[in-house]
Amino acid sequence: MAVVVGADGSLINTSNIIGSDLIPNLAPNIGALANVGGAMIDAPVTNEDGTITLPTIELKSRDPNLALGELQNLYGTKYMPMFQWVQAQQTGTMTYDPAEDLNMTSEEMDKIRQEFEGEFGVSAEQALMQAQIERAGQKTMGATAGQVASKAAQAMVGGADLGEGALAGLNTLNPFKGMMPKAPQALYGVEGSTRQFTNLADATAYKKLFPDSTITELPQAEAPKDFMAEGLKAMQGDPEKIGTGFQAIGNRLYGSEAAKANFKVTAAGAGMDFVTQVAMGADPVEAAKDAGKTAVLAYVANAIIPGSGAIVGFLSKFI
Repeated sequence: MAVVVGADGSLINTSNIIGSDLIPNLAPNIGALANVGGAMIDAPVTNEDGTITLPTIELKSRDPNLALGELQNLYGTKYMPMFQWVQAQQTGTMTYDPAEDLNMTSEEMDKIRQEFEGEFGVSAEQALMQAQIERAGQKTMGATAGQVASKAAQAMVGGADLGEGALAGLNTLNPFKGMMPKAPQALYGVEGSTRQFTNLADATAYKKLFPDSTITELPQAEAPKDFMAEGLKAMQGDPEKIGTGFQAIGNRLYGSEAAKANFKVTAAGAGMDFVTQVAMGADPVEAAKDAGKTAVLAYVANAIIPGSGAIVGFLSKFI
């Protein structure tokens, strides 16, 4: 088992791969599994004085001691199923004293504070507070931009074009939208006059006062399409297709047209959230993590209560 025939008919010594003890007096065991048992790394030792002796370690590459053709013939076979190309080896030891981190004098701490303030112009406490405020601002702006983008995407899912979708998204930032009642539409008018009435009773009363006047019924303007509502319907899905209750929630998460609509809305919000945070100076990795967390929560929220993802995503920034 320690000698195999190569592709060219030559004998290949594998004793340095599976152990020289299998066939004595061949090449020493210096190959694939060499010193795996012997290259032990010492465990940390706590000394009587409280210090800890730790091993110092470095990674070293290992040579299988096989020519390229031999390696190709053997690697992945039962004779050489794997090879540890890099191995951690102990190079020595070091002593660590945990008490040193706890025994810093007030003078040493003051010196560190002064060096920090001299270099950055503010104390470490102020710098930390400023960083926290700045990060909170980045998250808030990212959440706001993400909300606009997700609502714009919702309107576009409902049939809006890019311009109409963007306008619908921006309108969601208006805190008073929907609070003020709309003026009722005029239904009747006086021929030859600008006088109009919103109900038949007022028009009849006017006719009695001015018998010679002619009351006409005004043509009704076509109501504009509510793209946001249509988008919400798409995210809710057809109950006959996705079911109700937990079945509907599951289908809104995966495998249905409602899930696709949910994904589009959530992805648009997450993308704009990330871009806005980075544009405001956030670390791209941190921004990606934050936007990703928000997207997951918003996606699940939309599956449970369609349309709630933007609110849940915004609130998640402060959790």
